[in-house]
Amino acid sequence: MRAELTFGRVESLDPPFTTASASENVAWFIRAMIFSGELGPGDRLPSGRDLSARLGISIVTLRVALKALEVAGYLVTSRGARGGSRVNDLNALTRCWTSWMRDKAGEVDEICELRETIEIKIARLAAERRSETELEAIEQANTLLLAPGSSVLRWNVAFHDELAHAAHNRHLERAMVEVRGELFLPADAFLREHRVVELVAAHGAVLDAVRARDADAAAECMRSHLVDTRAVIRQSVQESAEV
Repeated sequence: MRAELTFGRVESLDPPFTTASASENVAWFIRAMIFSGELGPGDRLPSGRDLSARLGISIVTLRVALKALEVAGYLVTSRGARGGSRVNDLNALTRCWTSWMRDKAGEVDEICELRETIEIKIARLAAERRSETELEAIEQANTLLLAPGSSVLRWNVAFHDELAHAAHNRHLERAMVEVRGELFLPADAFLREHRVVELVAAHGAVLDAVRARDADAAAECMRSHLVDTRAVIRQSVQESAEV
């Protein structure tokens, strides 16, 4: 079991709440963290009191959101003094993924196009605007995969988050978080050995361009990286349709 979750950089951004009900927006926010890998199988959520305070909602609204996620299979909740909510196991999340992608299959290309537009611009701006401190943060995020017990999904998210921070545009940073919450790539697609090698190389190419302050190269390397990611997502969608 992993340690209790802290939200990291995402917590510093306002939740992307829409005109949907408050509980639906909260459910979206937590589900998006599961989709991105910021919350993984077995991770515990903060206590209800802490989580409701962080999101600026009532405990009643939070309970409605958590119940909806529990019914959908994303979370499991236990009662008692040591109770609370945690992310379901990998098999349950895979079932959630299959259901989600069947519903969203027609939108995947549009979501990927939006993501590419946002993150290519982020890579360009990061190369132009990053400070030495921010470059060090990007470099450190890119070494997380080497840490004991590291998660490929979290390593990937951390790299993109630090790159977005270095772009110095909070609207782009927020847009990146929002669009990432609409893409649910199953963990096993990232855990295949050849994909990990490809991801390391893709991140390295972007990092080299940002380090050299080569905005055109950073944008092109990010474009290539995300086109490859789109192909993996398409393949996963096709595989889910055949199940």
